[in-house]
Amino acid sequence: MPDATYFGPEIVERDIGGELVRELKYATVFLVGTAPVHEAHADAAARAEYINRPVIIRRREDAAAAFGPWRDGYTIPQALDAIFDHAGPAGIGTIVVVNVFDPDQHKDGSGNPDPASVTNLDIIGQFAADGSPSGLKWAYACFQLFGWFPKFLLAPGYSLATGVRAELETIAQRIRAHFFLDAPHGVSVQQVIEARGPNGSFDFQSNLFEAVGCYPHVMVVNLDDTSPLAGQPVAQPFSPRLAGVWLRSIMDYGPHHSPSNRPILGIEEMAQKITYIPGDASSDAQLLRGAGVVTAEERWGKGPHTAGNRALAYPTKTDMRNFLHVLLLQHIMDEAVLFFLDEWKDRNANPANIEMIEDRINAYLGSKKVGDDPWIYDGRFWFDRQKTTPESIADGHLFWKLDWAPVGIMERLTVERWINIELIRDPLGLAQAEQPNV
Repeated sequence: MPDATYFGPEIVERDIGGELVRELKYATVFLVGTAPVHEAHADAAARAEYINRPVIIRRREDAAAAFGPWRDGYTIPQALDAIFDHAGPAGIGTIVVVNVFDPDQHKDGSGNPDPASVTNLDIIGQFAADGSPSGLKWAYACFQLFGWFPKFLLAPGYSLATGVRAELETIAQRIRAHFFLDAPHGVSVQQVIEARGPNGSFDFQSNLFEAVGCYPHVMVVNLDDTSPLAGQPVAQPFSPRLAGVWLRSIMDYGPHHSPSNRPILGIEEMAQKITYIPGDASSDAQLLRGAGVVTAEERWGKGPHTAGNRALAYPTKTDMRNFLHVLLLQHIMDEAVLFFLDEWKDRNANPANIEMIEDRINAYLGSKKVGDDPWIYDGRFWFDRQKTTPESIADGHLFWKLDWAPVGIMERLTVERWINIELIRDPLGLAQAEQPNV
């Protein structure tokens, strides 16, 4: 209790918990793969921090200093190059990189460092006896380390490997992220369509909102100056390029915009031709998009652009969350609300606190539906006074509701056209038709 005998001015600090609903980082990638760290760091002690440790990369020069140059057979330098090719004036966001390649352990029969000796288990990772993670498992630690969870999970070259895909699925659903799957290089459009079913030559059979199917590969100039293919176009997975396109879209326009119909930068061409005929529902691009696969359009005078707004949840699921930007928005808003409410847990369930929570979250939702480029059409948050009972209050359990409507996109634009011969009359000065007597 305050001291009733005190007289005079005083300042009393009132800590009422989280006042504002804040968003965490959402232009964020978690990339797992292999890198020639022995070329960037001379000895085992120097490179220890770059083997199975998460490293934040924000600039191209940081990438080379940490993980070494582009080398055939490795995946991280190529993936980082793909992402940074899309950096604009606003930057490209934040990339957390985990290299699982250890040149002192992964060797060929002659004792030379060999990325081909990296296994799917290395990529998947594990939790050691002391709880420390490796490989993809580092994604779970990002919030404790950096204060946010990544929104995009990448393992180019390994995404369809046994166990890796399943691990990506599990992690993505737990930390609220999209994960990218690359179709194998060289497969046909028909094989991609068949892979959406149970009998395909590879596995694209998913109905997860978080799963982003990518096809085909892209042709990129080989930057490995030690390779016989140096300076020649080589096939690389599409997923890092798509991630770069999406990050650029987020940085330039916001997370509420689709990454589709955006330029794919830094490539020579797509590794396989994708037929695109405007208005033709049977062209390759249309068939792939209809199967929930993100592909590309190449047309005269425009260059390769991304084509596809939907995750592999489509067409099985018709929920709006199969749109890539809608699920990203849901992830961002869910986290904003959850982390705001986290500041209020274990506080008293009195009317003032309940009203404060309602007001702050509704103010946050209101900020997303204003201006010329809103995130949402509308949204509401309220305390559920029907579901919350005296018994649930006595047990410390309160119920709330949140509904919202994301801004849609113009994915299909239908024009109804017909010939109206009456439009001939005025240009030729023809007489108006007489009305019949009734």
